[in-house]
Amino acid sequence: MNHQEVIDELRERVARLEAGRPRRRVYNQKEAARELNMSVQKLRAEQKAKRINGTLNGQIWIFTDEELQRYLAARSDDAA
Repeated sequence: MNHQEVIDELRERVARLEAGRPRRRVYNQKEAARELNMSVQKLRAEQKAKRINGTLNGQIWIFTDEELQRYLAARSDDAA
């Protein structure tokens, strides 16, 4: 087996592994606010009102894609 075959086989294995589990993105407060198209102050107010969940990791709040999507879905349900 030559080097190129080994590389190709490894690429296929990595592609299968990545396809098997969805990628999870994590955002800090500033990034989450930008994703939601709002100010950091508004995001903090939404957190205080318990309308958006996050996780405190030391001194930094983090938000996952799922949490941001849940917030947007609830906001669109309220508007309807």
